Amino acid sequence: MCCTAWAQESLVVGWSSWHPFSFRDEQQQLQGLDIDLVEAIFSRAGFDARYSEMPWARILRELEFGSLQMTMMANKTPLREQFARFSISYRNEETVLLIRRQDKSRWQGVAQLSDLLPRTEFTIGLLRDFDYGPDFRTFVQSPQLKDRLLVRLRLEQLMKLLLAGRIQGVVLDPMGLEELSPFGMPLDELTTLIYIQQTPVHLMLNRRTTTPQQLQRLDEAIRALLQSPEYRQILARYHYPQP
Repeated sequence: MCCTAWAQESLVVGWSSWHPFSFRDEQQQLQGLDIDLVEAIFSRAGFDARYSEMPWARILRELEFGSLQMTMMANKTPLREQFARFSISYRNEETVLLIRRQDKSRWQGVAQLSDLLPRTEFTIGLLRDFDYGPDFRTFVQSPQLKDRLLVRLRLEQLMKLLLAGRIQGVVLDPMGLEELSPFGMPLDELTTLIYIQQTPVHLMLNRRTTTPQQLQRLDEAIRALLQSPEYRQILARYHYPQP
């Protein structure tokens, strides 16, 4: 009985390495903006986190079919809602379209996503299984974009293609460029062409292995955290934009 009660209070949380959101420091300790936020939420909700590292695509599969009970920094989409339940938002993320700084004049007049539809020479790089918010989700359904979307597993692959001029833009949260710091890429050669939107970020829970009651506790904990000084302190620690 004791062990069963303990297991119900512990959630298996999937995570992927992605600076500054979740990563291991030089001492191999788990750190990051979302790790700190999850720990603060769990502390208030009375949960323990057991972290399991895996690629993002596998996290989604494990949440649908496997043993993972939760992940973080997730966008809510109709497809994911078929197998997951979502907390209220615990932060926002920005989505932009990055280009090479040297190409800025070439794309003069492009102020919004729809302006790219007739620009058939513009190819966009995306990360596999990532969601970039409802505005971009609608945009990529346009027939004009057929054969103009390039999907890769890793951000460094996309950035190498962008810097080499083989693709013209990459969509991401600009804070995620910190993930590329070990690769020594000339990131100062990049600039933002379009600010796409700000998207709420949620905890995503496995519908089969979690309960509505657990979700309610997490939601209450998020509301408490958002009203606390600790929330702004965590954001400031990672130089993340304040709400």
